[in-house]
Amino acid sequence: MFRALIFLCLVSMAAAEVSFSKQIAPILIDQCVECHRAGKAKGSYRLDTAELMLKAGDSEAAPVVAGKPEESELFRLIVAHDGDDRMPKKADALPEKQIELIREWIASGAKLDVADKKAALTAIVPEEEKTQAPDKYPRPLPVTALALSPDGGTLACSGYFEVTLWDVATGKLKSRLGGMPERVLALAWTADHKLALAGGVPGRSGEVWIANPSKPAERKRLVNARDCVLAMVASPDGKLLACGGADNLVRCFELTSGKMKWQIEPHADWIMGMAFSPDSQHIATASRDRTAKRIDATSGEIEATFTGHDCAVLSVAFTVDSKETISGDVEGEIRRWDRNGDARKDSTLRPNGRTEVLAVGFLDVETPLAATGNGSVVSMDAKARKTKEKIVQHQDRVNVILVRRQDQTTRVITGCHDGVVRITEVGKAEPVLQFVASPGW
Repeated sequence: MFRALIFLCLVSMAAAEVSFSKQIAPILIDQCVECHRAGKAKGSYRLDTAELMLKAGDSEAAPVVAGKPEESELFRLIVAHDGDDRMPKKADALPEKQIELIREWIASGAKLDVADKKAALTAIVPEEEKTQAPDKYPRPLPVTALALSPDGGTLACSGYFEVTLWDVATGKLKSRLGGMPERVLALAWTADHKLALAGGVPGRSGEVWIANPSKPAERKRLVNARDCVLAMVASPDGKLLACGGADNLVRCFELTSGKMKWQIEPHADWIMGMAFSPDSQHIATASRDRTAKRIDATSGEIEATFTGHDCAVLSVAFTVDSKETISGDVEGEIRRWDRNGDARKDSTLRPNGRTEVLAVGFLDVETPLAATGNGSVVSMDAKARKTKEKIVQHQDRVNVILVRRQDQTTRVITGCHDGVVRITEVGKAEPVLQFVASPGW
């Protein structure tokens, strides 16, 4: 009986052992990594990997002393009474439950249950089980991302923990790709008919996936970030995929291998929009820091910075010849600038008053297109600096536009905040097709 009791106690102690990957790493990612990572290591201390977490910073004090929480600099700083010393800086103290978890982890030997100590903490945290999308949506979900398949037959649309796939000819639901981020904010098809998608949960997580709609179990996560991925684009030549978001980073991947090609932090605030040049050589970014940038897609080198906007920049697109860029901001202004970041003479356009320019593009070589916060999509006469034609009028803000040129016709596909997707042929008043892109509606 006594031996059995001891055995049960040991089993209970083993079961209660604190897991670094499951319990400690998520706390560090949420509370600490932002100020102690590559390119932003305050006090010369980094803890974005398990290996670096164990190395001292400027203080030269050991961050973690196995078995001795009180002698561990990491623990000492999170329990410091003086607000000027306590970590995280300029924030509330960690909840007592989290402090106790860190104390227990160090006291029990600071074991690292990770296969690769050099891997980013975000990569070693086990993936949480995704919420299942509802069979039928209780109300239409805002359309935040659209992507048209290479053959033009399937339209991928953002959903709740899923991507929905629709027949372009009929507007009927073809299939659903579940197990995705809670919010899907960007979509792009690859040359081999796979689907890249990005999103996450604001302030909590950001993800980028490559998935095969015809084989749902065939998928690969490229990014597991600390904050939401807000924008993503694939190069027209099918070789590269770039993304950016609320962590201010731009990451570029090789599509064939899924390996990261480069990573930079070009902006001081969120990256709200991105575009690939038609020649696949450049990436444009739009940021809440009131700037837009042009980046070399091969090296990640910043080629130009445009500072002509007076407020947050939300959208960006290249001209057909890849030489110039247009960018739209939160106050309804569109600016056109060249490869050096210089504004063209008389480049300012206001397509629809002081309402957000949420997406921009081109109908043809010289005709900019803008989707706005008041529900309209308009083409513009760049030379006359005025609205040329209203293509679409929705009942709510238009979050995304796609342009499909085929034979002698041009169609504009729009996704609206009220859940409506509309396909409109330029020059015709009535839409070719309109449907609510929420299963059950």
